Amino acid sequence: MSFAGPANAVAYLDARYRTVSEADCVDATRMIAELAPAPLNATYLRVQHVGDPSTAELAGEIANVVTWDVGALSGLHVPVASYAQSQRGYRDLGPPDSASAFQLWCDGAGFVLDSRRFAHASPLTLEGPSVSVARDLAPPAAIFGNATSALTIEARVRVPRSWTATPPQDDGTAQVSFFYYATDATSGATFAHVIGLFDNRPAGTGGAGGEALAADAYTAFVGSPLADGARYVTRSPVSAAQQLVAGWTEPRLFRAHVTYAQFEAMLAELGHTALPGVSLHPEDWRITSFGVLGEIFPGTGSAHEVALGASVTGLSLSEASYDIAAAAVVEFYNAALDHYFVSARQDDVEALDSGRLPGWRRTGASFGAYPAYVAGLSPVCRFYLPPASGDSHFFSASPDECAAVATAFPDFVLEDARVMFVDLPAHVSGTCPAGRVPLYRLWNAKASTNHRYTTSLDTRAAMLAAGWVPEGYGPLGVAMCTPQLP
Repeated sequence: MSFAGPANAVAYLDARYRTVSEADCVDATRMIAELAPAPLNATYLRVQHVGDPSTAELAGEIANVVTWDVGALSGLHVPVASYAQSQRGYRDLGPPDSASAFQLWCDGAGFVLDSRRFAHASPLTLEGPSVSVARDLAPPAAIFGNATSALTIEARVRVPRSWTATPPQDDGTAQVSFFYYATDATSGATFAHVIGLFDNRPAGTGGAGGEALAADAYTAFVGSPLADGARYVTRSPVSAAQQLVAGWTEPRLFRAHVTYAQFEAMLAELGHTALPGVSLHPEDWRITSFGVLGEIFPGTGSAHEVALGASVTGLSLSEASYDIAAAAVVEFYNAALDHYFVSARQDDVEALDSGRLPGWRRTGASFGAYPAYVAGLSPVCRFYLPPASGDSHFFSASPDECAAVATAFPDFVLEDARVMFVDLPAHVSGTCPAGRVPLYRLWNAKASTNHRYTTSLDTRAAMLAAGWVPEGYGPLGVAMCTPQLP
């Protein structure tokens, strides 16, 4: 069942945007090294592995003020008078033999990583010297408000410096990417999604420009290029695409959308591989951090020295979404079976209207439901009851009842755990929230089981007079609370 949305929904150009975390103004006091605790809800710059363990380089990788124009290589030009507040590194060594240096200035961050200027004899596993310009969110952010929602990361990025001693394969690689970490609120599992903006390798070399599931030294991650045709991310029409091989000097706007469907597809893949048992529903996940990652992979020794200079401004995280309209759930009746059936699925409706499944006719009744996920609503499960149990269908908006039915009647077939979405009534009184219409459920009390769902009190009374039994919440047996149709 698809939701009703605008024709250009994938582009999100006319979507509603909800800002989750926006650019703030910080300085070098927000620089941290290695695994030091990060500030919450503020931009920080984390430097890792710029020097071998136990060396003065690693211990002092952001310890000293840098007094040369790091912006000549990073693209972020800081006023000279502000170098002491904004620029750090270990060696204060500028071009032509510049050392690694890092910048934080108001809503911008810049960095230069140059493997020729620090020791890297100790191997690193599935990671390299890196800089993260990021924000950690407290509390973690729920992004997906409905099935049209897209997790959206945006920033302006420059990559004016990219150099390698030899053609890069795996060693010698330099990359700039968006990233975010997501945690399952139901299981605690975590994964990262890395979205490539720049890679100094030609397409296909070592997987450059491709999409894959993998893991670094700490967690499972999905790698995607910000490019048309990617499975797990959508490039906005106003966004630059991932660039390979050579960098650029001008600020380019990058905007990445990870749609509800794309996040759902990632979860399905991760659930089969790296993260079995996690929730497969995007709304159960929370974003704990996001940002821009710059990383180089020099390996050990001097054969694959590599340098990278880049900067980012205007980093933000938001939800882009559209409203989902309620759909009509149409009621049908089969006189030969004396059975009722309801559906909003177009294939069901066409099969019954056309006579492809003979004997069914519309009753003229219908009720409203949301055809896809909307935050705060309850999913409706749909079971098929095989011929021995009635050759019929059963619907419930109660997750507890859905689970109980599956346990008590193992021969029932769960056709869809989320066939539509509605509100649940109050369990004791059966009352519905304001603006919602009570939907009554009745059972025919026969071996050939059938249920009828109606919003009409007159229809309910007629079914009771015919021997049907009320089911649901409250004295009237309210099963669901449905939206009003236009």
